[in-house]
Amino acid sequence: MGLGIRKLNRGREVVETLCDDAEDSFRAMCRRAPEHSLRYGITPYDHTMFNTPQLVRLVAELEELPDEEKTPVVRQVIDQAHQAIRLSGYLYFIGD
Repeated sequence: MGLGIRKLNRGREVVETLCDDAEDSFRAMCRRAPEHSLRYGITPYDHTMFNTPQLVRLVAELEELPDEEKTPVVRQVIDQAHQAIRLSGYLYFIGD
């Protein structure tokens, strides 16, 4: 099972869910990230939650990726993060 991603509202209720693709491209991109990045902190085997200020930084990191690393899942995460920011919500990453 790959990385699960949940968009949560301000009350931490699940609004939408998505999963990494069959190739685990999002998880692989996180593993290749620099140690100081938020992406690097998304653990593949545990839970990671980002609040609105952290999501602003995560979006910036993801948008700076070269186009070839912006897989459909990465683009979905960027979109979900923008939506979570508008909700003052969270993105919750669930490792397996």
